Amino acid sequence: MIAMIEHEPLGEDSVADLLLLNYKGADFVGHRYGPDSNELRLTLGEMDRNLARIIDALEARVGTDYLLAVTADHGMPSAQPGRRHFAPEVVDMLHQQFDPQAQQLVTLYEPENAQMFVDEDRLSHLGLTLGDLARFLEAQPFVFAVFTQEEVRRAANAPGL
Repeated sequence: MIAMIEHEPLGEDSVADLLLLNYKGADFVGHRYGPDSNELRLTLGEMDRNLARIIDALEARVGTDYLLAVTADHGMPSAQPGRRHFAPEVVDMLHQQFDPQAQQLVTLYEPENAQMFVDEDRLSHLGLTLGDLARFLEAQPFVFAVFTQEEVRRAANAPGL
């Protein structure tokens, strides 16, 4: 970012410039170690120091007439017992409940966007529906909502969207 600030024509005309930085360190470390971890505290300290360097470079280039907006995409539960649940734990829980012998029901879980992929042939063989899995997951105290592919499709096609 500093190299870009130093080498791009920022502030050289009357048109406002827009710089965007996706600063992911806290997200990666927070997901791995939790929001109360020493690893995250160290990461945030380093990110603060680097942000100060970026602001210094920006002010050296354009002065102090700029707007800086800092946002975050989400928070996360603390590392306290019972507060954090990782993808393998959720997959294991589903297999224990619905497919304890073969454990082939869930074929993939993407924790980055909370999408779970279920072998629908296996689901049918077990006499289950996606709704059965959704209801089980929604009954867990750490799950807010579960949506099946059909529910997402229906919502996307709803009038007014």
